[in-house]
Amino acid sequence: MIDVLKAFYSIHYNFAAVSILLLALVIFLLTKKNYKWTIIVMAVLIVFNVFLYKRTDGKAWTLQAATVKDVYGNESKGEDMTFSVHKNWVSKEGIVVDRGDTIHHWCWVDAYWDQFANTDLVAAIWGENSSKKLMKSTENHANDASNQQ
Repeated sequence: MIDVLKAFYSIHYNFAAVSILLLALVIFLLTKKNYKWTIIVMAVLIVFNVFLYKRTDGKAWTLQAATVKDVYGNESKGEDMTFSVHKNWVSKEGIVVDRGDTIHHWCWVDAYWDQFANTDLVAAIWGENSSKKLMKSTENHANDASNQQ
């Protein structure tokens, strides 16, 4: 478990920062002798790390290669890349490096982030139809104002 979390935290350091902040909060609460909140924060820290371990260990993620057309119209597809913790993160010989010397580490975090980044928050909060109606009404107000002038 420690090897997986060390590899995970070295790649996704924002999760490591959250764990360090929770650990600092535990130390602060212990200095104030607030044992009830220390136990609560320690339980949150343990659940957080177990969640990260369960989502990461033994899993593999595949990036589908894009099809690229060259100048002459020939299509070529790159090779699919598959990532796993023990193959690509823990062992250094399994690191995937592309032509531009960029080191790749793909994970469930990246997949969730891509899904979140492609989400329309306004449509998710107010509903798809409400956002379209709101957009049409502001366009109608702008058109009415320009017609009156």
